[in-house]
This record gives sequence, structure tokens and C-alpha cells, in this order.
Amino acid sequence: MDPVTLEILKNAFTAVPEEMGAALKRTAYSPNIKERMDASCAVFDSKGRMLAQAEHIPVHLGAMPLTVAFALRHVEDLQEGDQIVVNDPYHGGSHLPDLTLIKPVFYADELVGYVVNRAHHADVGGISPGSMPGNSTEIFQEGLIIPPCKLVVGGQENEGVFVIIKANTRTPAERVGDIRAQIAANNVGALRVAELIKKYGADTYHEFAESIIAYSETRMRHAISAMPDGTYTAEDFLDDDGITDEPVELAVSITIAGNTIVINFDGTDPQRRGNINAPYAVTLSAVYYVLRCVTDPEIPPNHGCYLPLTVHVPEGTVLNPKPPAAVSSGNVETSQRIVDVLLLALHEALPDRIPAQSQGTMNNVAIGGVDNAGKSFTYYETLAGGQGALPFKDGEDGVHTHMTNTANTPIEALELSYPLQVEKYELIPESGGKGTFSGGRGIRRAIRVLVDNATLSLQSDRRKYQPKGLCGGENGRAGKNYVLRNQKRLDLPSKVTMPLEKGDIVVLETPGGGGYGKGQ
Repeated sequence: MDPVTLEILKNAFTAVPEEMGAALKRTAYSPNIKERMDASCAVFDSKGRMLAQAEHIPVHLGAMPLTVAFALRHVEDLQEGDQIVVNDPYHGGSHLPDLTLIKPVFYADELVGYVVNRAHHADVGGISPGSMPGNSTEIFQEGLIIPPCKLVVGGQENEGVFVIIKANTRTPAERVGDIRAQIAANNVGALRVAELIKKYGADTYHEFAESIIAYSETRMRHAISAMPDGTYTAEDFLDDDGITDEPVELAVSITIAGNTIVINFDGTDPQRRGNINAPYAVTLSAVYYVLRCVTDPEIPPNHGCYLPLTVHVPEGTVLNPKPPAAVSSGNVETSQRIVDVLLLALHEALPDRIPAQSQGTMNNVAIGGVDNAGKSFTYYETLAGGQGALPFKDGEDGVHTHMTNTANTPIEALELSYPLQVEKYELIPESGGKGTFSGGRGIRRAIRVLVDNATLSLQSDRRKYQPKGLCGGENGRAGKNYVLRNQKRLDLPSKVTMPLEKGDIVVLETPGGGGYGKGQ
């Protein structure tokens, strides 16, 4: 395809998932999607290959291709107006709160592709409100498992599936509202894809799909060829698995040879009893993200980017567990540590591109219970922290880093939606590591509970092991979790589920980023 047409269609198709995301955000019910945009959208071609994605959440987008492939193998006879729903982490999903909807797109009675979105739901059942328990030991404790099935049939909701979902969540009205927002977002995407094919022609569309994937592969191989050949290794640790205090080791070796990369996670710890196990799709997501970070950011993100890459993850490890292992924090916490260990390994090969370590956690907090009107509520949020300093600039303060790319829940929206009150929301002085360039500062968020009998769940990390500085830079400050009750402080581990009393103040102090260089 000629370069001008390729560029025009590349931008046109990239606009589709961006518009899908805007529609999803506008129509969602929960603050987690409406305010934070904890959701991601993409377009796939008729062969199930990712064609374009919005600049949404890396841990969602990298796992989507496996989800789509699995769903299409198990749900046949797709027709106009159908939509598939799935959240099974052992078949391409990430963790159970992430519901993925897949809609086939038809043009002139021909299947031409799929539009897909994934959104984090604030509660899908399980042993604790928010479906993000700190102490789960098997996936059945983490919520409702949905294998691939038709959520929408010929444009009509499959009432049986909706009934099952509503019966397995503490907040059914909010769940239905968010799911319908996902359905609407896919409808928008399908309409836009069909409009583009009508405008440019089906033959041009199919030529574009092959050309843009080949183009991305060519550019990725060119970028890899510029890296020095060799094998690079590193190890890093998670604080614990939520059940025992033993650290969890991740080990990697990266072999660059010509225009290919082989990543091997041999030496990583066996799967653990706690929920830090990361499904294979999540591990791939983190690998894909790092590959994008250290190559050319202008390469169109699609199926072609990852063809030069081979990933080996031993089965039965924390990065490729066997069911029914618990996985809820593998998506949010372990994915961050995969990024850390990969970047650490690549520093020797690419010293001018690799930053010091960022906060290395998403600081997941969920608080749920019953409000004063007798209505169930579930608040869920991930909190920002310090970005690691780069070889040429300070790290950013109070931002979401690496595998997450959400906003915060504004105080006004949080207090309007839940029986909670934000007492503090501030940057923590001196929490970033010092150096020639300083790491970004973490934040302190203090939330007062205004009802009795609420439940808190935390999934966090970097409470023991500080984010590492680089090239002589100091480490970032480790995070802290605690509850203030009756003017006494109760320190909490990185992962916990516990009851709360009225008046309790939940405080999360997020890690700072590592510094870069020895300073003056």
C-alpha cells in the first residue's frame, strides 16, 4: 500500500478505539470507569489480529489478543449484533473484575473484524467487596468466572447471562450500567469500522490490514537490530504473596540476536498460595509494554510489533500459574514487577534509555459495605506514586506508572458516590530518591469511613523493597499502609483484607521513584 494511504488509514482506524473509549467513559455508571477510565479499547481484523488500539491501559491491551483468540475458538456462529463476554484469567483474561466484550463487525454480509473493550468492574463477587481480596488462595474466592459466551444475541441482551452476573455482585445496578456502556462502546466502534470500509472499499481495507501489520513488524525488527546483541539478566522481588511473608523472586534473561528478542523467565519462583500469580496473558502484556518502551514509540501498536519476540514462561510459576491459583493481584502488582525486572536487565544493553525504578505498584484499595440508606457500595481505586528518574530528567510526582494508565477518582466524585470522606490527599516530601535527577514523589491519601461494618482490601507492594535508583541514584521511599483508629495507628501489610469501623481512617502512602545518577 502506498505510504500516504497507509498513514491516512492508520490514523483513521486508531481514532476508532479512541472514540470507543470516550463513549464508554461518558456512559459508564461507576466512578472507576466514568472518572478513572479503568478500561481499554481496540480493533481487530477478521483473522483476530490486533489492528489498532487506543492509548489506554497496557495490562489490558497486551492481554487482549489471547482473550480474543480463545473466545473465537469457543463461541461459534457469530452473527450481526452478537457480543461475547469473558473474564476467565486462564483463557486470555487478566483478573476477574476485568470483563472483556467482543463484537464481530460485518460489512456486506462479510465478517471484516472485531471491536473489543475491557473494563474493570468495581465488584464481581468473591469473598470481599471490590473482588480484590488481599488474602485469596484460589480463584473461586475472587469473584464470578465467566467463560466465553454470548452476552448479546442479534442486538438483544441475553437475559440469562445478565441474571447470573447480577446475582453474583454486591452492586447489580452499577454492574448492568457499566456492561451496557461497554456494549454501547462496541456498537460505536463497529459503526465506525463499517463507515471506513464503505468509504475506502473492502479491498483497500484488507490490504491495509496486511500492510500495517507488516509495516509494524518491519519497523520493530529495525529497532531491535540497533540494539547490541547479547544476553542480559536480572532478578527482582515482590514483598510477599499475601499469605506468607516470604519474598517472591522474578528472574529473567533477555537474548538479543539480530532482529529478534528471546525472553526467558526460567528461575522465577513457583506459583504461590497467595494471589500474586500472574496469568500468562498478563506476563505477555508486561513484556509487550517494555518492548514498546525501549523501541520506537511511533511504531503503530498492532499484531506485527510482537512477531520478532519469543517469550518462554515455565508453566506452574508465578508468571504462568496453573488453575485454580488465585490471580487477582498478579494483574496489578506482579505485572509491575515484571516491568521492573525487564528494564533492569536491559539497562546494560540500553543505558541511555532505561529509567530508575518507578513506584512498582498500583496501590489497589477497595472499601465496601452498606451505606446509611441500606444500599451496598464498593469503592475501588488504584493510587498514583513516584515515577523513576530518567537519564535526562526528574521523575514525575504522583502519577500512575507503567502497566496502569488511569486517572484518579476526584475527591468530589468519591465523596458524592460513597460514604467516605477524604481527609488528606498530598505529595510526600522527600519520598523520591535523590540523584543527578530525582525520582518523583509518592502521595498520601487518607480516607475516613462514615459507616459501620465496612471491609477494606489492599493489594500493594514496594512496602519492603524500595524502588531502586540507577547509576548511583538513591532508592525511592517505600510505601506504607495503616489505619488510624481512635488516635492509634495500626500498621498493615502490603496485602490484607480486614473489617473497618465507623470513623476509621485508611491511609496509603505510595512509594517514591528511584533517583538517577550520583548527583552533585
